[in-house]
Amino acid sequence: MARLSQRAMNNVVIIAMLLMIGLFNLDSLVPKKTVVQSRSLLPQNAYVLKIEQDQFRLERTGQQWRQKGANSVLTVTPQQQHLEWLQASLVPATSVPANLHSEAAQGPIEQPYIVVVWLAGNSNGLVYAFYPNTQPTLVKFDNNWYELSDATLNVLLPWNE
Repeated sequence: MARLSQRAMNNVVIIAMLLMIGLFNLDSLVPKKTVVQSRSLLPQNAYVLKIEQDQFRLERTGQQWRQKGANSVLTVTPQQQHLEWLQASLVPATSVPANLHSEAAQGPIEQPYIVVVWLAGNSNGLVYAFYPNTQPTLVKFDNNWYELSDATLNVLLPWNE
């Protein structure tokens, strides 16, 4: 049997401890694959201040809502539009057309409607990209693809009709 000096034995113990620490923390060192789950379009109990798309907006004025930027009379009231935003949900997309991926696009890339939702207490807005010419309507949010559910794009963004 090989004899180890006290210094060599200390090195063996140190290396064994480092291996054990690495083994016990292996799950935190390896990146986890995130599973996209269904979610509501707006966070629960969020206090929405404003919803913007280009020059159009739906903004809170006290306890009421008003639409700004639309030159014509809209068929959807501001309250209906806000209620639709509250009821809408996002379901993980089963497939995304290739023309929506800029890396894999073979034809023209479809331009989405970019919408920013401003919430009380947040300095940055929530950015949604709605792709209107897909069935069902696809939404890109936080670099994940979703399908719009429980809402129609014509009510969420009535100024695009």
